[in-house]
Amino acid sequence: MSVKSSHEAPLAAAYRGRVALVTGGFGFMGSNLVPRLAQLGAEVRVMARSWPPQAEFDEGVHPAVRFFKGDIRDEAVLQDAVEGCDYIFHLAGKSGASTSNESPIEDLDVNCRGLLLLLDAMRLGATEAVIVFPSSRLVYAPKLPVPVPETAPTTPLSIYGAHKLVAENYLRIFGLQHGLKSVVMRITNPYGPYQRPEQRSYGVINQFIHEAMRGRSITVFGRGEQLRDYIHVDDVVEALLAVAMSPAAAGATYNLGSGTGTSLADLAALIVDVAGSGRVEHVPWPQSEASVETGDFCADIARIEAAVGWAPRVKLRDGIQDVITRVHRAPQRG
Repeated sequence: MSVKSSHEAPLAAAYRGRVALVTGGFGFMGSNLVPRLAQLGAEVRVMARSWPPQAEFDEGVHPAVRFFKGDIRDEAVLQDAVEGCDYIFHLAGKSGASTSNESPIEDLDVNCRGLLLLLDAMRLGATEAVIVFPSSRLVYAPKLPVPVPETAPTTPLSIYGAHKLVAENYLRIFGLQHGLKSVVMRITNPYGPYQRPEQRSYGVINQFIHEAMRGRSITVFGRGEQLRDYIHVDDVVEALLAVAMSPAAAGATYNLGSGTGTSLADLAALIVDVAGSGRVEHVPWPQSEASVETGDFCADIARIEAAVGWAPRVKLRDGIQDVITRVHRAPQRG
């Protein structure tokens, strides 16, 4: 599903010939952002730990990408990758709320020290660059009235959420001390192509689709009444591009979601309906998941809509159909 912004000409003007680094560029969001940047004429750099990327990644993009092989904590590679950049999309990191509580030191090292090293590299070699940082809805306090605005209390239940909040403050401090320009995007529940099916901890729609397409049970904890806000990755990509190019967005924090809440039970039933296979099975809550359950969540997206003119365009049913068509029913390569 190609969702291009209505501001296509300004986007092309902003990115054509400009140097854009995507850390974690062969992960879920990066694999969707990198081809779009290449399409807009940017000089795209990718920093990632391994090559080649996923088999599904568009092979036509590879020649247009300069690849830097290294972990985000590899200072020498990081400095080379950052040098002279105009835009930096920092998508590298460790994800998962419950898993972060099980391995807090690793989460700290990757998500906090990794960002500090990146910001220090920017201070030395890319002082004019804009960095866009994907934070999370998990920074917010649990069980807030919906929709949740950016001004809501931030008391996360997970190490992952706590470290995202720490990272937001790193960006603020480097802005005050060194003039680095950043935009924070508190993303809700993204889904779409290139999200690996085993990444259940933060890819519920893709995991549900994976099970349904194989005729298996979709497991829903409890009654599945809790609301979530799901946003297609194509909408995420357009939002990232829009805020990075907007001078008015520098230093701002935005919610990034669909603005619509959908229960887990309704989501599972919708996926079974669109897929035409699978079934829904309700099971008791595991303790590891119950301990980080935030209650209903739906994002208030009025701030980003007003600031940069972005609005979500992909409806949930259409997005689910898109994933099924592009990932699970795509012709096999010979």
